Amino acid sequence: MTIAPAFAGTPDDHYLLTAGMVQKLKAANKSLAQADLPEDTPAQEKEDDKYRVKGELPVERFILSIERRPQARALVLKHGFTPKDYGLATYAMLDAVMHLTYEKMGSKDDVAKQYAKLTKEQQANVALLRKLGPAAYSSN
Repeated sequence: MTIAPAFAGTPDDHYLLTAGMVQKLKAANKSLAQADLPEDTPAQEKEDDKYRVKGELPVERFILSIERRPQARALVLKHGFTPKDYGLATYAMLDAVMHLTYEKMGSKDDVAKQYAKLTKEQQANVALLRKLGPAAYSSN
């Protein structure tokens, strides 16, 4: 199994998380999940599909999805994020969590190879989440 940072070379690959930001992000995600926000329209989803890379939505489109939904934007702002920072932090954390998950499944050599491919910021994010532990970033 090979994992790679989502969209290598994108701004989220160089976004540095902090412990406080991880805490705010978890709170924002909880609020968004509880808000029962309206889904994107089929037309919006079809438009987003044009931008997907290997099934994944680029961070820029994710940010746009927050910006175009007033309730989501208000909740993100309430938690101290701009839509852009929320999107970048979300994707940066997802990359780090994916690597931590891979550490449990992959061979030591494969994990080391994948880790070496991460940007310095991604490596710092992995170290931060490893230090904070799963409770800091899990949805439970």
